[in-house]
Amino acid sequence: MTHSSSLTLHWIIDPLCGWSYGALPLLQATATAWPQQNVLHSGGLFVGYSRRRIDANWHKHVQEHDARIAQLTGAEFGANYREQLCRDQSVVLDSLPVSSAMLSLQQQDFTQALALLTAAQHAWYVDGKDVTQAKVLDELATKLAIEPALWQQATSDTAMQQAMTAIEQTRQLMAQHGAQGFPSLLIQRGEQYSNVPVNRFYGAPDALVAQLQQWLNA
Repeated sequence: MTHSSSLTLHWIIDPLCGWSYGALPLLQATATAWPQQNVLHSGGLFVGYSRRRIDANWHKHVQEHDARIAQLTGAEFGANYREQLCRDQSVVLDSLPVSSAMLSLQQQDFTQALALLTAAQHAWYVDGKDVTQAKVLDELATKLAIEPALWQQATSDTAMQQAMTAIEQTRQLMAQHGAQGFPSLLIQRGEQYSNVPVNRFYGAPDALVAQLQQWLNA
């Protein structure tokens, strides 16, 4: 593996973005190949004024996208998600609860942050559980054996405020380096950033790692 201390892989995702869910195996692959050098960023797809209630239009929109995501990435969309969650008009799409917990945990331990993201996306997209709800997230934290004091910190108002600031900075980072949409992957070496076309590697995590190694060794 290439271990350059100045190498950082910036993964810009959103927990409630289907394409980010489809890209999860890619993120897991780079985390295995470069365990110390991945950073998770939340793009804040549904935060602040972008939050929205699930309705018939949204349901139709995601149905089409999810079919395409499943086809290209092999991602699983469970029956509870398709038949229940996507039709539940009491659910408000809000990326902040998962994002802020993930970003807060990452300050202590990237592995735990990635585990939470993985569990939250599985809960949402496979089990059809509403991960915008504190109760659902608390259950995931218990399953992941996250230390209670750490979890309390990760779900605090302070963590939420810090996450909003971080999301703003992430949007600036994307604008500066021409990253569009979620997921995006920016590789940073020293002061230089390269934009990796993640969509070319859907369903092929090994190919992404091989390509990155080739670039990094060049």
